[in-house]
Amino acid sequence: MLARGLRVLTAISTSVLSLSTSRVQSFSTANGASAAKTLTKMTTTKQPSGNWISINSDKSKAQLIRTSEIDWVGTSQAGGVYRKMIEREGTEKVARATTIVRFDPDQAFPRHTHAGGEEFLVLDGVWRDDYGAFPKYSYVRNYIGSGHTPSIGKEGCVILVKLRQMSLQSKDEPEHKAWGPHTFEGRRAADGVAEEKLFSSTLEQTAVQTWPANSSFDVTIPKHGAEIFVVDGSFSSELGEHDCWSWTRIPNEGDEDDKFHVTTGSDPVYVWIKMGHLASDEIGMESDG
Repeated sequence: MLARGLRVLTAISTSVLSLSTSRVQSFSTANGASAAKTLTKMTTTKQPSGNWISINSDKSKAQLIRTSEIDWVGTSQAGGVYRKMIEREGTEKVARATTIVRFDPDQAFPRHTHAGGEEFLVLDGVWRDDYGAFPKYSYVRNYIGSGHTPSIGKEGCVILVKLRQMSLQSKDEPEHKAWGPHTFEGRRAADGVAEEKLFSSTLEQTAVQTWPANSSFDVTIPKHGAEIFVVDGSFSSELGEHDCWSWTRIPNEGDEDDKFHVTTGSDPVYVWIKMGHLASDEIGMESDG
């Protein structure tokens, strides 16, 4: 179970959002304590600062975002590019952000750099740039200061991308590194879960996992929390239904591991997980380069 219950937010709009509480429930934590869970309803508003966008950006709050309920919105900076904003803190041009981005086929873009770093997971199609071609299930990290020239082919491409969420403390991280699709051979645990570890540092760890169908088990949430993104399949938890391409933030501000109970349906589930990072000294919006 989720041990330190915080507000659960479900996004239904790509606009700048504010919250109005609909009801409060109680639930039991992993150590038997009782906590309050506030279910919220999203309403669309404008921030008084005008150009500043703040969406689901409080890292201390548990959140389930079903992107299937968010419309694709074309970007103002490039044609043939559409996005679903998951979390964002910043302006239209520069922001700490987690976003699903869809690129139409046969698109070319100018070279650009990543002042705050970039990491992404290919959800569909093939991503192409100076570093190579990366099919579905590829995970790519382009460190702070790196640059590339994207060129999308006939397949088109959809990615989950995280911007300005790297740290200058990770000085040993290379400019670019990629992990290809995984077979998970020989990596299946007794509960049927298979894991392939990806990037790891003292500030964060990432991995991909496959979960068996028709199963129920606990996912370990380390100190400083985790994010879970559903690439294929779906599962349920006490937060609700996590359908395909849903995103979940699970804080853990305690010193011990927590447990997050999940139940899968009739199909296996493929997830990308990022762990131990919610207190990381990331670039964020401290600079606007």
